[in-house]
Amino acid sequence: MPSVPLPTLQSADDASRTTCALSACRAGTRATVVDIECSGDEACRLRALGLCEGTAVNIIDARDAMLLEVRGTRLALGSALTAGITVQPVGARA
Repeated sequence: MPSVPLPTLQSADDASRTTCALSACRAGTRATVVDIECSGDEACRLRALGLCEGTAVNIIDARDAMLLEVRGTRLALGSALTAGITVQPVGARA
């Protein structure tokens, strides 16, 4: 009887490395900012507001504009900006 290789399971470390656009996250999600891709002026403004690579964010509301909690402050960002921000959801489920 030939041996059949068993499927490999994805480790918890691999699952936690999943990234997506901030605009794809739902309300209640916690995430860490991985990359910000927008114009230089917009990126500078976001960083001045405390939103930069490595920052933890909580998505409070994700309807028309996205309401985020960043470093104890709430920020509202439009869909054009959130589409250019890459995040790594914390505790992402596969």
